[in-house]
Order: sequence, then C-alpha cells, then structure tokens
Amino acid sequence: MSATAGQDRQHQVYAVFNARLKAEIRGLVTPALIEEHRQAPLGPYSDALGRVVNFFRRPPQFGLYSPVPMRQWQIIALPITPGTPPQPLDEVCYSSEADAIHAVFLRHIAQLGAE
Repeated sequence: MSATAGQDRQHQVYAVFNARLKAEIRGLVTPALIEEHRQAPLGPYSDALGRVVNFFRRPPQFGLYSPVPMRQWQIIALPITPGTPPQPLDEVCYSSEADAIHAVFLRHIAQLGAE
C-alpha cells in the first residue's frame, strides 16, 4: 500500500468518525442543555454539555474579539489570516463575556444543525 493510499484511507475513516460524532452530538442538544449553557457558559458542565462544548472546541469555527478590552465582545470566524485584523461576523457587541460565549455556543449549534 502506498503512502497516498494510506492517507486517503485515513481521511475516509476520519470522515466516518466525524459524521458519527456529529450525529451523537446533535442528539445531545436539547432546549434544557442550551438553557444549562446560558446559565453557566463557563461551567461547571454536566456530562452531556461537556461533550458538546468539547466537540465545538475541535477545531473552533468561531471565537471572540474584544474591540474594547474586557468591555465589549464580538463574534469572529476562525481561523484568522496572520497580519490582518479580525473581522466580526455581524455588528452585535456583547457587554458581557458570558453572553458572548453563549452566543458563540448558539452559532455552533446552528452550524451543527445545518450540516
């Protein structure tokens, strides 16, 4: 087996694993889980919420940018091109880091449902 064939197989296996994991994560997302995150976006998390949050962190699609340090937060898309400033996804500014973290969580959930 050539190195390329092995790499192709590795990508195929990873795609299957990732699809199964996404399906499992979708099954964990409930209104109660979303409410749990809204109430404590920094934790501690239940087992189900911990699994969902960890899934969203690998690799993250969204992040937070603070145009006014520690006073305002905006959601940005990741990754960022080195040497360029982050571009917010919309004009919404959050005055609480917890609210901004929960907004990122909701974006990840929306993206998970769209895939």
